[in-house]
Order: sequence, then structure tokens, then C-alpha cells
Amino acid sequence: MRDHAFEEQLQERLRLAEADKANALALAQERAAGEIQKTVAAKEAEIQQLKAKLEFGAVDQKLAVAEAVGALEKERDTLLNSLAQAKREAEASAQILEARLKTEIQELQSKLSASDVSRQLAISQAVTVIEKERDQLQNKLSQAELEKQLSEKSLKDKC
Repeated sequence: MRDHAFEEQLQERLRLAEADKANALALAQERAAGEIQKTVAAKEAEIQQLKAKLEFGAVDQKLAVAEAVGALEKERDTLLNSLAQAKREAEASAQILEARLKTEIQELQSKLSASDVSRQLAISQAVTVIEKERDQLQNKLSQAELEKQLSEKSLKDKC
């Protein structure tokens, strides 16, 4: 009964660990994507504002805006690359966590198998001892019956 409960608890823990892993990974990805999207949207808005000023400004202003746009686009590209890197890192972390969980599952299954084998060995040894005792008692009983028969025969022969 304990093995069944242990197996149920093991399966429940494994299921919860998988769910926690998936939730944590999804949350991390959503947070990273949300932050980067906010930043990208803000930068895009700033780029649009600067482009509008360019249309109404002088050549000097156009040059300054163009430089700012280039810097912002470069920053946006950097942020997008950071997002992609964060996703790759999150996937790598998920793979590492999954590998650890698989290892833990294998270890627990090995321990479970080992405890089954040791339990079966103990039962087998106990049965062997009891069978030996039973055989000894049967032999003693057979001997006692034989002695009784011999005693009865001896008494009959004397009478």
C-alpha cells in the first residue's frame, strides 16, 4: 500500500514539476516579450515623431533626426536580438530543467525497483525459513507417530 501511495505521490510531483516548468517558461517568455515589445513600440513612436519633425525642419534638423533614427533603429535591432537571445536562453533552461527532471525520474524509478527487489528477497528468505521450520515439524510429527506406533505394537506384543 505504501508503494502505491509512493508511486502516486511520485507521479503527482512529476506532473506538478512539469506544470511548474511550463508555467515558469511561459511566464518568463511573456514578460521578456512584453518588455521588449513595449520598448520597441516606444522607440517606433519616437522614430515616427522624429520623422514628422524631419518633414518640417531644415536640412540640419533632417541630418540630426536621421542620426537619431539610425541610433534608435540600431537600439531596436539590439533589443530584438536581446529578445531572441532571451528566448534561446529560456529554451536552453527548459531543456536543462527537463534533463534534470528525467534524471530524477530515473533515479526514483531505480530506487523503487531496488526496494521491490530487496522486499522480494526478504519475503523469499522469510518463506524459506518458515518452510524449513514446517518441514522440521512435519519430520518430528512423523517420528512421533512412528514412535507411537512402535510403542503400541510393543505393548500389544507384550500382552
